[in-house]
Amino acid sequence: MANPFRYGELVSGEYFFDREKEKKELHQIIESAINVFLYGPRRYGKTSLVLEVLKERKGSQEIPIYLDLLKAPTKRKFLELYAREIAKAVTTKFDEALNFCKRTFSRLIPRIVFKANNIPEIEFDASWTRETETAVTEEVLALPEEIAQKKGRRVVVILDEFPEITNYDGKKFEGILRSFIQSHQDVSYIFTGSKRRLLLKMISDPKRAFYKSGKIMPLGKIPQEEFETFIAQRFKSSNIRIAKENIKLILEMTRNHPYYTQMLCWELWEKVSIKKQALKEDISETLNTTLNHQREYFLTLWDNFSPHQKVLLLALAKEPLANIFSREFINKFGLATVSSVQKSLHRLMELEVVDKTNNIYEISDVFFNLWLREEVA
Repeated sequence: MANPFRYGELVSGEYFFDREKEKKELHQIIESAINVFLYGPRRYGKTSLVLEVLKERKGSQEIPIYLDLLKAPTKRKFLELYAREIAKAVTTKFDEALNFCKRTFSRLIPRIVFKANNIPEIEFDASWTRETETAVTEEVLALPEEIAQKKGRRVVVILDEFPEITNYDGKKFEGILRSFIQSHQDVSYIFTGSKRRLLLKMISDPKRAFYKSGKIMPLGKIPQEEFETFIAQRFKSSNIRIAKENIKLILEMTRNHPYYTQMLCWELWEKVSIKKQALKEDISETLNTTLNHQREYFLTLWDNFSPHQKVLLLALAKEPLANIFSREFINKFGLATVSSVQKSLHRLMELEVVDKTNNIYEISDVFFNLWLREEVA
């Protein structure tokens, strides 16, 4: 019998936790043809949510174009990725996509490469001069609107991990991209981001190109009761008994974080799938095993922090709900001054090691937090 939990990959269908409220809102946003900025912590399921909604809308007339910007570290890689994904979106066969590229792009020369499992993929050759880059930029960014008008169908572009564009050439490319998006009447854009502070700065700073350019949609934690029901149903599907208080214990350990909850439940299922019962001691043993598996990674991560950052992380692991700028907290953990706390905190948030949720600072990686508390603190 297959493990009913999934983590570390995009999930859909029965493995996707039905965020009904968020799905309904995203459906309405797409139907209203407005742009949206969807943000939330890493591994919260933003991509899975968007792709699940698009899957449910397959019978509609929209043409979805999905880009994972983590695959595009430079502007040129972004343009090549965009061109390739547009070709895939408007064709059904590889040969058709290849021919589309040959017909459509004047400066990009498509060629066939074979990836893993001998699967063909389109890559591009180009003599990249400043003139070529300008021409390709205009050609690619204008294409979604041209396709929408030609086919008489709305296009939905998903730019996953959108803040990555700030790595290209500062704010210049933001302005170029925004100018094209502004002129598109038949294209909707979904921008997602895990780097919440960076994304919110892009859309809240009056000096930035994307200032107030779409609806803001935060993706929060899954409600406790709904998550409890989901976990219970997944174990029940394998005829595994688990008490409600033990499900609560799992969610307490994982802070209701979708990724870490699925991971711990996956490991727990593997442990108890034969005896068909998940007890409290099974959960504790599973957590310890999971933390031990990541010990080398945690040690490497830990070695990269400054002494003061380490002290602050240990303090957060011990007292996650505390007012970290209070004199009591600073004195208790030997954090010196408010300014030194602010400096370390700023750097840890830049590194996405610490996040702020509902005015509470917490270590982003739930298991790293538990490891610090159990092994280092």
